[in-house]
Amino acid sequence: MNKQELNLYLRKLGMTTEEVSVYLELISRGEGTPLSISRHSGINRTKVYRILEGMEKQKLIVQEIGDNTTRVSPAPIHQLQEILRKKQTRVAELTNDWNQATQMLEQLAAEQKSETKVKFYHGKSGIEQMVWNVLRTKSEVVGYTFRDLSHFVGEKFMREFSAEFKRRNLKMRDIYGDEYKSSEPIDNDWGKNVESRYLPKSILSIPHQTDIYDGVVSFYSWSGEEVWGSEIYNEKVAIMQKQLFELAWEKAEKTK
Repeated sequence: MNKQELNLYLRKLGMTTEEVSVYLELISRGEGTPLSISRHSGINRTKVYRILEGMEKQKLIVQEIGDNTTRVSPAPIHQLQEILRKKQTRVAELTNDWNQATQMLEQLAAEQKSETKVKFYHGKSGIEQMVWNVLRTKSEVVGYTFRDLSHFVGEKFMREFSAEFKRRNLKMRDIYGDEYKSSEPIDNDWGKNVESRYLPKSILSIPHQTDIYDGVVSFYSWSGEEVWGSEIYNEKVAIMQKQLFELAWEKAEKTK
């Protein structure tokens, strides 16, 4: 084993690079002072004191504090063997507990996957975040349009959103009602990426915005000072909402 390999071995035992430097310096010279260690190792003297304090706690060195100086000597080499023994014991314990730890981790992962998550949003920035989250979808987006969102989040935001929606070649089907028609909608040039149909409130009232995509059902509304939103992450809830949407879609009137 050359010096470089010895250096690496001591690092694997748990020493830092600077501790290895100090330890090898002491081993090669038999003993030293904080000043001599600093000179030969190139480590700042103030830092040497901190390193020696840590090494003494690990029983890697012995310090003899005199009236004028401190003499530092390396602990017997068999002390390294004690460090090795403790690491071997620790590895054995980890190995013995591996199967149980693995089972627990897999169980927690399964619980996380099946967990229903609900996220709540407030204010204009919250609604903007919910709208932008739609861009993460890997499937078609369906839903109900409450009012023209441009009047709330601004035309600039909606232009950027629609441009990104088209750039990703995403598809959406939405159903709008009388509330939307009365909100003086603005054309955001969705092109062929969005298909819309109309349902009068006599058949279906649409009191809030709804987006359904992947395993997410997103509800949000802005009406006066009441601005709220929530995302429900649950596959079964999303599947049922999509089925209800398809029933409404069949009854809805086609638009141009």
